[in-house]
Amino acid sequence: MGGPSADAGPGGAGGLGTLPWPGDDTVVIEDALNQFPSNLSGLFYEPAGSDGPVVLWAVDNGPSTLYRLAFGGTTWASTTTNSWGAGKSLHYPDGSGDPDSEGVTRAELTSSAIYVSTERDNDNGGVSRLSVLRYDTDATGTDLTATNEWNLTSDLPVAGANLGLEAITWVPDTALVAGGFVDESTSALYDPTRYPNHGTGLFFVGLEANGSIYGYALDHLDGSFQRVATTASGQISIMDLSFDRDVGDLWAYCDNTCGNIASVFGIGSDGRLQLRRVYDHPTGLPDSNNEGIAIAPESECVNDRKSFYWSDDADLDGHAIRRGDIPCGSLF
Repeated sequence: MGGPSADAGPGGAGGLGTLPWPGDDTVVIEDALNQFPSNLSGLFYEPAGSDGPVVLWAVDNGPSTLYRLAFGGTTWASTTTNSWGAGKSLHYPDGSGDPDSEGVTRAELTSSAIYVSTERDNDNGGVSRLSVLRYDTDATGTDLTATNEWNLTSDLPVAGANLGLEAITWVPDTALVAGGFVDESTSALYDPTRYPNHGTGLFFVGLEANGSIYGYALDHLDGSFQRVATTASGQISIMDLSFDRDVGDLWAYCDNTCGNIASVFGIGSDGRLQLRRVYDHPTGLPDSNNEGIAIAPESECVNDRKSFYWSDDADLDGHAIRRGDIPCGSLF
């Protein structure tokens, strides 16, 4: 996550000039007509591995549903094994509720765990509940009960019940340590051993209410957490985050609230997240309620391009998943 900073310019987010989309302007639809109801929000692209082919994970915020999608040549469709055919309903650790699930990410890809960022319980829709929920994707049945909940509400700025944790991504400790990341809670270089039960990386969440990004070490044993970073995204709001694990770029995306603008971060010389690039959306992408993004790995590069995905919460024209591309390699 290192590298030189971008030149500042007038306009754009954070004082940087807004650049044209770095990839091609062509965007294609990759779901069937009316395949998803409205509210498809977060995305995560899981590359092919020893245990199976590529999976595109997608989360719907109401009713709360997690989809496990495989590509059939032209469209993404739900896998049918282990009751995934219609997606799986999500619940809180006690088995109750309908979490307003907005963002989704994986941590270690060798694990069956998946993490979802939420705004509230739809069954109590007027009250903010800014939580990260962990689920076991190997669990059987059509319903998933969270194995862990980290309720961050008391640690974050007050947000309206529909202006909460829209975004989540995971960044491995190896990338943070190599980049000289500073833990703001200690004002020293980030030391993973300080958080013995956090796994092998940190979770970064985006708050829709103010467009800020917050980094956390999540204790998987006792449910506690420690905030280690606070960063303005450069946008007035934020809808998704995606960390490019191969390249080290952290993408923050805002939907039509901001004109579908992407902010890209690296670690600056001060050890904190630094805004490096601001990109307009490709001309082929409708300026719709694109709340989710996902990035394909470098191993899938073709002609120095790799796929970039959007999910449209508004289901414009009956479609919710679209694909474009970005250049391979770091953008700065």
